Order: sequence, then C-alpha cells, then structure tokens
Amino acid sequence: MENHSKYILKVRNIPVYTNLEVILKSRTTNEEACKEVTRMMEADNLFEGYEWKIEGCEGGGIHEFNDQLQAGILERLEQEEPEDSVFWDGSKIQFELNVPHVLVNTHLEVPLKSHSKTEALKEIDTLCNSDNLFEGYEWKIEGCDDGGINEFSDELKKEIVSRLGQEKKIEDCIEILSTP
Repeated sequence: MENHSKYILKVRNIPVYTNLEVILKSRTTNEEACKEVTRMMEADNLFEGYEWKIEGCEGGGIHEFNDQLQAGILERLEQEEPEDSVFWDGSKIQFELNVPHVLVNTHLEVPLKSHSKTEALKEIDTLCNSDNLFEGYEWKIEGCDDGGINEFSDELKKEIVSRLGQEKKIEDCIEILSTP
C-alpha cells in the first residue's frame, strides 16, 4: 500500500477560466431552447431562475454571481450562435447551455505531498516560491471531479500566491483529506 499525504491545500476566491453550464427550461425542441438563450441574453439578470454551475461540479463551484461574471458569459455567448452552445442531454432529458472559457471566482484545491502539518506548511512555502506552482500537482476547482481549470497561466499562479499571502494563518488553508 502506498503512503499518500492526507493534506489538501484550499485557496479561496480565485478567478479561474473554466467552462459553465446551465439547464434550460425548454424541454421540447432545439429551436425553443435557442429562443430561451436569446431571451436570457436580453434579460437584466442572466442568473435569475437558473442554476449555473461549473461544468462537472455537482455543487456548482461559482462563488460570485455578479455583473462581471454576467458580462463574461454574455461576451462568450455573443461570439457564437445559440445553437452552437445548446446541447440535448438525452440521459437527463433536458437541454443544456454550455459556455466555454469564462472567468469565474471560485475555490481551488490541491493535494499536498506532505505527511505532517509542519511539512505541509514548508511545502506550501516552497510551492509559492517555485518557478512552476503547477508542476507535479493536480490543481482543481473545489468539488469538481474533472478539474475544471482551463488555463494554468502565470496570472493564475500570481493570484494563488497573492491570495495565500493575504491569509492571516496559512494553517487555515490546510485541510485533512477525507478518506472513504
């Protein structure tokens, strides 16, 4: 049996490029679903009456539904025809709207390699001071099975390091992995 770390680093309120999805109310035809998307785009509040989530995140994963997020979604939707973003999910018998590569404020997590809290603190310090924060680590959006992060950029690294630097106690960002 391998000896795995039991610690995970959680970094909160990080802007990340990811894919979004929402279940549409239209259940009859693709044409009706596309009309619904057009109505959504013309509405004052894109989020009202809909449960938006990050693709692959059962818990949603979006932590701020604000004007900036709405503008990002609308910008992406305006680049394509509605029928290019509407999909029929036959297993759930519903239409979904998928919006790729939108900047979303969310929480990230990464399993650490350390086997004690002291080691974990040192590992985080080393990570923050390394040239590549992502090399050898499986970063993902908290609660997402598929990872969810589209772009591992220098800007994302700076955001993570900055956010960790704002923490009063870095220990508050370390959690113990729950094992089944």
